[in-house]
Amino acid sequence: MMFKAVVFGLLTIALTACSTVPEKPVQEYLLAGAQHLQQQQRWRFEGRLAMVDERDSISASISWRHRPEVDEIELSGPLAQGRVQVVVTPDSVVIDNGEGRRVYPGRADEVMAEQLGVDMPVNALRYWVLGVNQPEQAYVERTGGFFQNGWVVLFREMQRVDAEWLPKKVTAEKNKTKIKLIVDQWDLS
Repeated sequence: MMFKAVVFGLLTIALTACSTVPEKPVQEYLLAGAQHLQQQQRWRFEGRLAMVDERDSISASISWRHRPEVDEIELSGPLAQGRVQVVVTPDSVVIDNGEGRRVYPGRADEVMAEQLGVDMPVNALRYWVLGVNQPEQAYVERTGGFFQNGWVVLFREMQRVDAEWLPKKVTAEKNKTKIKLIVDQWDLS
């Protein structure tokens, strides 16, 4: 009987100790507070990207630099193997896989679908990564994100960057395609 009391007492102390560990504060996603970020002209982030569709799955490190009229996206596999650089302008996409550089005329979303066989909404993603909807496109707000262009965009975790709350974990899903993004580092300059 004494043994059971001691075990019960130790379990109670252990469980109490676990409950006093401070938790990281959670910032809820709020679209209304972020709308001004649609006007953000320059930004950069480093992170990790996973993309799954009915045919393939891709995991890569991602570095994305946005400036007016140009997006530079670098994807690399584990240990920087399989590096691909993508430069997107309003009327073309340049893809350099290290073995050759090819220029494709057209909108980024269409070029990615034709050349890489992936449904990757690059034009919308440049806004979604900031936690905002693509301007001048219909959207429906929902808890933790929004629906836009057939995609469900959810912001799983936010992080403080300067005076802003920006996404740390983002998911976007449409049909059988799922994109997951984890942003490790933001730069808004």
